[in-house]
Amino acid sequence: MTARRLPARPLGTDELVARKPPAEDFPALPRAPVHVVLSDVRGLANVGLAFRLCDNLRVAHLWLCGLTGHPPYPGDPRPPSVAARCEREIRRTAVMAVPYVPWSYRSDAARVVRERKAAGDRVVVLEQAEGALAPADESLEGTLCLVLGHERLGVDPAIVAEADVVLELPVWGMANSINVAMALGIVGYEAARQNDGWGLAPL
Repeated sequence: MTARRLPARPLGTDELVARKPPAEDFPALPRAPVHVVLSDVRGLANVGLAFRLCDNLRVAHLWLCGLTGHPPYPGDPRPPSVAARCEREIRRTAVMAVPYVPWSYRSDAARVVRERKAAGDRVVVLEQAEGALAPADESLEGTLCLVLGHERLGVDPAIVAEADVVLELPVWGMANSINVAMALGIVGYEAARQNDGWGLAPL
């Protein structure tokens, strides 16, 4: 006879916050060996959600490249009004995650991908392409560089050519594809599952 399982008790915000380490201790915690590259992602809501996901997964670094909007940084050449709007829109969906995610802006995503490949990362491109595999059908173990591209045009073919594997998320409806941030969440958590969370203790 199977024992009856009692309903789970939802945790309150105060309880969730109490589980977190002091903010000043967080940067010293180990990180997942994952670099995320956003190449020409135009939607600032997607960028903000990527920050939130990268914080959730505690990835090593988030690279914002090309046309991808990004928060201000020292020496930012953009007009102050543009930088302020980007920061405001990104933080709207990132909530409080931006300060806790190591990130950089680089103009050339292909160069970043080549650098990560030279450093030993397995380059995983999320793209709808002939021969692409579903995430559950491919090993995502080890150190990874996850690459996502423009919402409509996809990932630059020069970057796809650098891929060790190309993943495509199947859809069963009339929409052609899945939102960039949702795709990152699905593949990121599949990678975490396959790697047993890279040995990181959940917070």
